[in-house]
Amino acid sequence: MNNTQKEIWINSYPVFIWLVLEPVVGLIDSKIASLIGITTLSSIGIAETIYFVFIWIFIFLAYGTTPFVASLKTKGEVNNLNYFIKFGRNTSLTLGIISILVLILSSNYLISIFNPTDDIFTLSKNYLVFRCIGIPFYLLNMHSTAVLRGLKVPNITFQSAAIVALLNIFFSYMFGISLNFGASGIGFASTISFLFASLFSSYKLTRHSQKLERSSESVEKKQLKKKFFQVGFLILIRSFFLTFFMAYLRNKASLMSMEEIALQHLLLQFWSFGYIFVDAVAIASQALVAELISKKINFQNSSLQKELIKLTSKISIFLFIFSFIFLQSFVRIFDSDNLLEYTTIEIRILFSLSLFIGSYAFLWDGVLLGLDQSKQFALITIFSSLLGFLFSSLFLSRNENLVSLWLALDLSLISRSALGYFFQKRTYSTAFKTGLSK
Repeated sequence: MNNTQKEIWINSYPVFIWLVLEPVVGLIDSKIASLIGITTLSSIGIAETIYFVFIWIFIFLAYGTTPFVASLKTKGEVNNLNYFIKFGRNTSLTLGIISILVLILSSNYLISIFNPTDDIFTLSKNYLVFRCIGIPFYLLNMHSTAVLRGLKVPNITFQSAAIVALLNIFFSYMFGISLNFGASGIGFASTISFLFASLFSSYKLTRHSQKLERSSESVEKKQLKKKFFQVGFLILIRSFFLTFFMAYLRNKASLMSMEEIALQHLLLQFWSFGYIFVDAVAIASQALVAELISKKINFQNSSLQKELIKLTSKISIFLFIFSFIFLQSFVRIFDSDNLLEYTTIEIRILFSLSLFIGSYAFLWDGVLLGLDQSKQFALITIFSSLLGFLFSSLFLSRNENLVSLWLALDLSLISRSALGYFFQKRTYSTAFKTGLSK
């Protein structure tokens, strides 16, 4: 293993563990919900869709933070870095509180979009209300771990995720099953889990930021705020289109049979789980690429670029083969034989292809952020999401089934991967010349 491979590994594996634990928690919640009944499972699927639309709109707290922190640290701008950290933390808490109010006030309308039965509607709302209380803790933890990754302290990322996983599993079973609170209990378990995780990551961030040597430069508050909101706005718009598209895929499934609703929920959970391998590499690349160009080192044709592409290719092939072979087995774990007849060969192929194609989309996302090309990063996803909407509407008009939805997703990912490669190759020179000083 050469130095570049070691660097990628050191920064990737903690993120990998974090990304593994997050969908595992979701899958365990789904399993606990399935023990209660398919109605509870379907209701949580709807509520989680709404919840993550809100959550991932604020993904800029992570994606926009890591490369910028890495750049400030590399340049030795400690005063600017400390101000940026405090500003991001306060913004995270503010956005979290606003989200609670908005989500609670709009919950009835948002759930009704999915056309649920009365039972599913009630359970979905109960789950959503109890879980949304934890949004400020979720966002604070997201911000803190993103900063720590930029500081080259990635271990806290998976440590906080482990806290969430262990506590959520325990409390979900206790509140959901043992105390018979059902969907409400499962939602409340997540809130408690992220409360403790956010306290842990915030404490670790404070400890590590205090170790940084103070610099003599004046704090450029206006420029830092401008950078934060400029990048944040672009990523927010991008996240809105992406999450809306993913919610759309769930919503259209909700108009089908009860079995297809449940299967789509499970497939998207598996899908999120599958991407953790390459997403870990992509997230790690944000800090590595940002550090590279801050040192005025050319990224294009560098050992870092070559190793990232090589590793992503290996992962994408593995994901395709593994998912095609074992998808039905995973479905059977969560619902005996009821959903197997809907897990057709077409679904298996399209699902596996989505993991293969999308691996490169994730990689170029990370690279573009590291190159400080947030505009291109956002526009690519917006365009591919709109393309996904277009294809899904066209396909559903002919065949209203899950095959149409997954075919549309695959075509969307193809465009996203191709455009990501094109723009990182086209724009790297600009990033190389300017670094992250804009």
